[in-house]
Amino acid sequence: MPLDAEPPPEPPAEPPTLSARGHEHHLASLLLHVRPDRRAAVRAAVAAMPGVEIHIEEQGKMVVTVEGPHEGWIADRMTSLHLMDGVLSAVMVFHHLETVAETAPPLA
Repeated sequence: MPLDAEPPPEPPAEPPTLSARGHEHHLASLLLHVRPDRRAAVRAAVAAMPGVEIHIEEQGKMVVTVEGPHEGWIADRMTSLHLMDGVLSAVMVFHHLETVAETAPPLA
């Protein structure tokens, strides 16, 4: 993406969904390869994305986690990260799904 191009639109935040199994919560970790000259801008843009957190950053790489209500939400964030100016690649390393039954008692 050229430096003067507008960033891709932010995916909408969505409420948790109820599947046939109950409420879902997805957690994914991604490895971003970032152009060194765009590192600060990428860091700021990633930090502003709901449900996305940077955990470690070193020599043009960032490990981020993405948390959300369903796989599509995770995929939207991953696409936005991949299309971000200064990001060379965004690769999913791990994906985990937690399901909480609708009738489960609340956690203390």
